[in-house]
Amino acid sequence: MERIKYLDGLRGIAILLVIVYHAFGGNGYNGVIHYGGSFSDILFFKFGYLGVQLFFLISGFVILMTLEKSKSFIHFMYKRWLRLFPAMLIATILIYTTARIFYERPAGIPNIYSVIPGLIFINPNVLEKITNIHFPIMEGAFWSLYVEMFFYVVFGLSYFLFRERKAIILLFCLFLYSVVGLFYPLKLSMLFIHFGWFTIGCLSYIYLIKNRSQNKVILYLSLALSLACLIVTYKVSIDIYKMNFSFIEFFVYGGTIISLFFIPIIFEKSRKIIGNRLFLFIGFISYPLYLIHENFMVSMISKLQIYNIMPEYLLLVFPVLLLIFVAYVITKKIEPFTKNLIVTCFDKIGILKYLNS
Repeated sequence: MERIKYLDGLRGIAILLVIVYHAFGGNGYNGVIHYGGSFSDILFFKFGYLGVQLFFLISGFVILMTLEKSKSFIHFMYKRWLRLFPAMLIATILIYTTARIFYERPAGIPNIYSVIPGLIFINPNVLEKITNIHFPIMEGAFWSLYVEMFFYVVFGLSYFLFRERKAIILLFCLFLYSVVGLFYPLKLSMLFIHFGWFTIGCLSYIYLIKNRSQNKVILYLSLALSLACLIVTYKVSIDIYKMNFSFIEFFVYGGTIISLFFIPIIFEKSRKIIGNRLFLFIGFISYPLYLIHENFMVSMISKLQIYNIMPEYLLLVFPVLLLIFVAYVITKKIEPFTKNLIVTCFDKIGILKYLNS
């Protein structure tokens, strides 16, 4: 397990990139944070949202490990759900009950319908089409969890139906379908636009863990697909999300993100650097920190500005340190308690044996 311990360090880097993007990236908070947009030309801040793509790469890497230890598709989905749901439940309760205190939230004050998409891991837009009910967004950051859960369902089902190789090929084909959908109208094509990143993660796992002959072909395929995913992500950012930046600067930053993922796979000694104590700690709490950071951070910074109770250089430091503390308490104390409570309840009502089989 030591050879993949550094993955927590990568998670730590990923969440830090996302945090600085939301704080400095000029992504629509200019009216809430007075310095909003002032640092948006700095590459490190401007493209911090690509930290989510780093999360997708890591997810693709670890998913095969989880599948190999799963007895069935139901068992696999139960383990994934049990990994994601407790922290999501805790974060949802925390956000919903404190929203009126942090009324400066860019996402606004959530109502009861805001709670539902996160707890069932389904995109609110999809729920609206199914039910004709409006589901306001509780946290913008939740979007990647909807993508993750959809990936688990599609890839997990494919794995148990067709086994590993064919499941990865199907994952890649679905990504290609989405790429074609960027140029020609295809139904549901955008559902699979992030599947390329997951495919890279899967191939990288096979290269590092299962490829005892160290066949470089798998590595070269992963690197080539990374370049393709970077180009596709650029096109989506420009054409769909209407972002404004040059391909060169995007490619430089995106290439750096990809390098962060591949360097420790290729060069073993680099894993100690990425797996240092700071990054490992942030990686350990990265999931709840990701869930709660965005609107809490922005609204806290806004409050501190209004009441002018601390120097400007501490405006970001204090909220982030507070959120790190809250995320640590969730990860270390509340989440394990919630998880154990869920497992105990499932056991008492007699369904645990079916979920674990």
